[in-house]
Amino acid sequence: MTAAELPEVVSDDELGAVVEVRDELTARAESYARGARAANTWSAYERQWRRFEAWCAAVGERALPADPLTVARFVADLASVWRPATPADPSSSVIAGQVCEREGLRPGTLSGYLAAISVVHQTAQLDNPVQAEAVRRTITGIRRHPGVAPTRRRAAARREPLVEVLRLLKPEELLADARDHALLLVGWKAALRTDDLARLHMSDLHASEQGLSVHLSRSKTDQHGTGATIGIAAPSPEVSAGEGSGESTLLDAGAAWTRWRDLLGSHGITDGPAWRGIDRYGRRPRAGGLHRNSIAEIIKRRAHAAGLEDADLWGGHSLRRGFATEAIAAGVPERDVQRHGRWRSRASMDPYIDAARTFDPTNPTHWLV
Repeated sequence: MTAAELPEVVSDDELGAVVEVRDELTARAESYARGARAANTWSAYERQWRRFEAWCAAVGERALPADPLTVARFVADLASVWRPATPADPSSSVIAGQVCEREGLRPGTLSGYLAAISVVHQTAQLDNPVQAEAVRRTITGIRRHPGVAPTRRRAAARREPLVEVLRLLKPEELLADARDHALLLVGWKAALRTDDLARLHMSDLHASEQGLSVHLSRSKTDQHGTGATIGIAAPSPEVSAGEGSGESTLLDAGAAWTRWRDLLGSHGITDGPAWRGIDRYGRRPRAGGLHRNSIAEIIKRRAHAAGLEDADLWGGHSLRRGFATEAIAAGVPERDVQRHGRWRSRASMDPYIDAARTFDPTNPTHWLV
């Protein structure tokens, strides 16, 4: 029964049907509302809210609705604890006249807790304590503390170190090496996040004479599932036949994917996840796809195997960061890099641009030699 079908006067039975329909529509609306954020985001919010509730119960505070000072105290309790330094403290542990007594959560993690508290209050249609001045000043003060170290960015997978990593692989002999060769190149040249890589299915990648097309059904910046297809150009015939052709072949993402796809096909696998685990003997692909954390671990492990100096800083974002830095350093127009990497704004690319241009010809110290 819809609203248009309701009579002016309804019986008890009809009223019961209306209530039933209303409850069903409410549940459907809540389901759609939940879909406005990724499942991982909701899981994080639920975990963070449970911790806030437990903290409130332990200290005798009310979680819902929460007082702004309660939220400010909660954030302060999770942050690092500092005390004034004394002559007995080692100089290496003293920062701006203070010593850290207890390590706490980083400001970015604390912001996640505030987001969870905010969402719960908004959903319950209650005043949002996170927007209060007391909470804003507390988190700002934590961020500005001299002891809060800047976030260490992942190392960029530039061309030379990536080639070092790829040279050690034996994709013609080892199943895992064939997978990782294709995974590293697709992730690098398509500027993908580990989430993007983990979501790829075999049907999303198509090789042709022009190159390799990679279809993303959704991504971090495309939660509505509009979709995007990214092209990875094949090496030109001149480059493939000329000097340095060996390195060009090594960096051919289309050829690497085709080899991995054919190996999967030889095991009777023609659809499903593009990247899979390998059995303990290294002989057969597993049925399930790799999780994003597993992909990040593969990237780090391969960097360590190659003996890279900054291997500890390699991880899930290294491929995407490396693409942007390498492309800009090679002179690719910023707008083209932004479009290919699906960055929403020019400002979000600034860290990559700065890294790429540190020692480029525009550096004025070239004229001071």
